[in-house]
Amino acid sequence: MKTRFPFLAFCIFLVFASCEKPRKTTKITDEQYVKMAITKGDEISKVTQMVLASRLKEVVQEEGIAQALKYCNVNAYPIVDSLEDAYHIKVKRASFKTRNPGDTPSKMEGSIIEDYIQEIGNGITPEVKTILDDENVHYFKPIIISAELCLKCHGLIGSDILEEDYEIIKELYPDDNATGHNLGDLRGIWSISFKKEFLYQN
Repeated sequence: MKTRFPFLAFCIFLVFASCEKPRKTTKITDEQYVKMAITKGDEISKVTQMVLASRLKEVVQEEGIAQALKYCNVNAYPIVDSLEDAYHIKVKRASFKTRNPGDTPSKMEGSIIEDYIQEIGNGITPEVKTILDDENVHYFKPIIISAELCLKCHGLIGSDILEEDYEIIKELYPDDNATGHNLGDLRGIWSISFKKEFLYQN
């Protein structure tokens, strides 16, 4: 089964190459760092999600949900790893309802997820958030269940998710807790950390 890592890497390269940067002689303000992080974070999350969703849709149509689950298990993390190595960033999809233990949120990420849950509960549309520290800009973006296809792997067992497909989920992810979602639910967040020095250089 073919993957599209080169295509994804090329798309992200264009993102980093095309962003407007302050002149080197100008002191970079926190506001400028945040602006760069939001621009790059939006594009990274958008392109990565687009590539994954497009490939998953093809696999579902050609080979069914079972093979799509196996594709995600094998290929999702290498895509993230390739981005981290190439651009000196940390990329993560964090959630309270994890499928892979690696998606368990940090204290900071957990606080952001709680904020999003509260906002959605109050009828507020969640938006991108950022946190700065001395060396990093942390970017967070909500992941919302927005398509019926998502429910085939993350919906209600026995209705959205067939029993035979759920058996594959349990085989691939013994500690799975990522089912029971409905359309419009918060699935989790994109969490991308940019080193300020590389944020400017890239």
